[in-house]
Amino acid sequence: MTDKNPLEDLREIRRLMENSSKFLSLSGLSGIFAGLAALGGAWLAQKQIVHYENLGYFYYIQDRMDDWSYELSIRLLGIALLVLVVAVSFGVLFTWLKAKQQGKKLWTNLSIRLVISLSVPLFFGGLFLAGLFYHGAYMLIPGATLLMYGMALLNASKYVHQDIKILALAEMALGIYSIFDLTFGMYGLIIGFGIFHILYGTFMYFKYDRK
Repeated sequence: MTDKNPLEDLREIRRLMENSSKFLSLSGLSGIFAGLAALGGAWLAQKQIVHYENLGYFYYIQDRMDDWSYELSIRLLGIALLVLVVAVSFGVLFTWLKAKQQGKKLWTNLSIRLVISLSVPLFFGGLFLAGLFYHGAYMLIPGATLLMYGMALLNASKYVHQDIKILALAEMALGIYSIFDLTFGMYGLIIGFGIFHILYGTFMYFKYDRK
């Protein structure tokens, strides 16, 4: 820093303060691959739904419609967990690669605070979703999932680029709409976890990663 350019000095101080309080190694590619994983999961889920719709008549004549609904829900839950594992795995991988490229450590006090601020709302949100599932309120689950996820992102936004607030608000708005329009649930999940993630990840990649 130099007295010849005080404005530039202020910019440098601001940049250093931001680097010390923000986890800036989060990769835009993480969002892109999370979105692609969600779209793949939606395709698998649609296959299961069609399969069980074809079997619906046989469950009906056996008076086993409760079993039909439960089995389909379990299969969809399994797909959701698979998508989560794939998305998180790619997220960690690309973020680690970016941190390595920047010469930074992935696991720091700052990243730990980020994980905690994201995980706590997701944990209690997951319990809430389990309650909806337990009481058979399946149609509310997609909208509630988007809402809880958006709230978790908003809670974690103080540790990453502020652009993530846009994604958080979009997810919450989509979740609220999906709760009022129960027929929109599956489309909401595809848009929220698939398209929104791809758009956000692409934006982040070109804005920050390619510098």
